[in-house]
Amino acid sequence: MALFKFFKKKKKVSRSSKKVIKKHDKPKAIKKKFKPVKHSKPIKTVKERPVNVAKKEIQIKPLINKMPDEKAFDLLKRYRIKIPDYAFCKKEEELIKEAKRIGFPCVLKASGNSIVHKTEVNGVRVSIKTEEDAVKNFNELMKIKGCEKVLVQKMITEGYEIIIGGRKDPQFKMVIALGAGGIFTEFLKDVSFRVSPVTREDAEDMLMEVRFSELILKGFRGQKPANKEAIVDTILAVSRLMEADSKIREIDLNPVFATSQDAIAADVRIILE
Repeated sequence: MALFKFFKKKKKVSRSSKKVIKKHDKPKAIKKKFKPVKHSKPIKTVKERPVNVAKKEIQIKPLINKMPDEKAFDLLKRYRIKIPDYAFCKKEEELIKEAKRIGFPCVLKASGNSIVHKTEVNGVRVSIKTEEDAVKNFNELMKIKGCEKVLVQKMITEGYEIIIGGRKDPQFKMVIALGAGGIFTEFLKDVSFRVSPVTREDAEDMLMEVRFSELILKGFRGQKPANKEAIVDTILAVSRLMEADSKIREIDLNPVFATSQDAIAADVRIILE
């Protein structure tokens, strides 16, 4: 065990090696008298001269190295992962212009390098239907600590929420995951895993292993069945993305809206090494 390396082995001492010390053998303590030294002149303290040292700005790296949201969305487009129409806005004028272009209803999300989970900081506003509502929510989101800009997206009104992601693993090197999406991901714990690189057969097996596949592939509560091939293609794209970039430690597409035609990644979080 590693803990035992902190303990040193005790050396055994034989009785014959021990010396017996009697009272009369003990040496008497010698007392010496020390006279205080008198100085003729008082000692002056030397004042240190101020040294002009240029102050260096110390940049503290965040505990989690998150890829900026703009770059993360650009990366998804490069790997042909479907995403809703979107734009990043820093000013009200930009927001109004982009919201008109994207169309209502839309979704607003707080965006910043220090914001890892948007829902945990109340950074997601859905069903924005008017310009006035968009401006009001924009100003509220910009007041959130760490919010640098606001992401405005076309709202997806159909489909089943799933999550597709990948993570580096010390034992298996890289693992791809598929599970129930949205805010209930950790609660439901209905997840399937495969070691990357994932084949099409692997991706299909992942989809069949999760319990919710029976619902989304057959249709649930009046919704059309999800497109199986679109989900499989997205799983394969995430696997290729992780294999291609060694700097990526973790990626989450959550939620992914599995519709009858596509699998649309509404949000992405990429953590770097």
